[in-house]
Amino acid sequence: MANLTLKVDDQLLNKARRLALRRNTSINAIVREKLEEFVASDLRREATLKGIEAFFTRSRAQIGKKTWSRDELHER
Repeated sequence: MANLTLKVDDQLLNKARRLALRRNTSINAIVREKLEEFVASDLRREATLKGIEAFFTRSRAQIGKKTWSRDELHER
């Protein structure tokens, strides 16, 4: 595993240490977990976008020329 050096506000780090202690964990474990969540959410996002692109590629829907104006849509 690689090491990572961070600069964190002293008060924030102290609060995080107390919270980690109450949760019986470490700052290292918290940071690692949050980084894993961050990467996993991006991977899910990319997979979702690929799925949407694949759906539209297979779809037979066609987008026609715009025949309306914004004002027409909001006419009262």
